[in-house]
Amino acid sequence: MRRLAAVLTLRCPRCLSGRVWRGFISMNTACPVCGLVFDRESGYFAGAMVLSYALAVPILAAMVVALILVGGLDAVVALIIGNTAYLVLVPFIFRYSRVLWLHLDWLIDPGEPS
Repeated sequence: MRRLAAVLTLRCPRCLSGRVWRGFISMNTACPVCGLVFDRESGYFAGAMVLSYALAVPILAAMVVALILVGGLDAVVALIIGNTAYLVLVPFIFRYSRVLWLHLDWLIDPGEPS
């Protein structure tokens, strides 16, 4: 549960308390609490882009289906409204996909001798 809370509150994968983000779109280079460097290597966050896509598709699909079924809209109109509304979520999905990637990578390879 602590890990899930750390992901939801955008915290460090090692100490579960340091902030990953210092602003809305700017990341800390390292955890202010434990010093874990977030960007391990060049291209490290390419996996986060895959996660972002994996999060985005179901969210957008659910929005469009809801607009069609509940709102009774035409499919094209629902796609236009859904895509426009989805643009509001993009910055949040960006942030959560990076933090989720950090946590998944940390669980698989902490990068420290055990």
